[in-house]
Amino acid sequence: MELTGKTIVITGASSGLGRGLALALSTRSNRLVVTARRGELLETLAAEIRANGSQALVRVNDATDSADCQRVVDETVTHFGPIDLAVLNVGGSPGVVMGETSVDTVLGLMRLNYDSLVNYLVPLIAVMRDRGGIIAHTSSPAGMFGLPKSGPYSAAKAAGRLLLDTCRIELAHTPLRFVSLYPGFTATEGLKTEEVPSPRLIISKDRAVKEMLWAIERERSHHIFPKRIAWPIRLGRMLPEPMRRWVLQRAVPAAPSRTR
Repeated sequence: MELTGKTIVITGASSGLGRGLALALSTRSNRLVVTARRGELLETLAAEIRANGSQALVRVNDATDSADCQRVVDETVTHFGPIDLAVLNVGGSPGVVMGETSVDTVLGLMRLNYDSLVNYLVPLIAVMRDRGGIIAHTSSPAGMFGLPKSGPYSAAKAAGRLLLDTCRIELAHTPLRFVSLYPGFTATEGLKTEEVPSPRLIISKDRAVKEMLWAIERERSHHIFPKRIAWPIRLGRMLPEPMRRWVLQRAVPAAPSRTR
């Protein structure tokens, strides 16, 4: 898909990769619908989009609310017509250690990272399946297998990855395509650099945006980047599960013992 003159929905667009994608696409005469919870940031973004020569529609939205997501999809079609591309970019990854957390925290992370995908995915399929287009999802290498301090996040991203795999199978007869994006550690506002094993693993937001656009334009089913993250992930998936667990257990400090 050539990303010029298209109607594009970007969720989680008020900051980070969502905002970066919106600005990059705004230089190509597109019609952009930007959504997030923070309306003031979206309005600032919309002004920049229009200054770059594209149209912008702002929709303040709670992606964990299915009815609200349906509303955004319906209003997009009403305002701009058929949707060509949707980038589902809502999510977050605060560190959580199982055994030191609560039910509400775990389920909250599932809602943020999985429900937010489903709430948009289903209505988007309904309006895009006949005409075609691309639905892209910002996933994570953490969704390939369970990682220390990221259990709920890994679980949510893994669920999303498997759900899109099923969509590819069941909707292969339609012109609708699905792209799963797996950015590594990216220098955005939400990155906690002290939790990154090495500064060399961090890539710039601009680099991540270019990688994402490259994968979307080429309709790649899966794109893990950068390569210095992709190769260890692929190797880890090839290892027998007991060996992978042994490696990961030694990659993080042991939890302190507790007395009752």
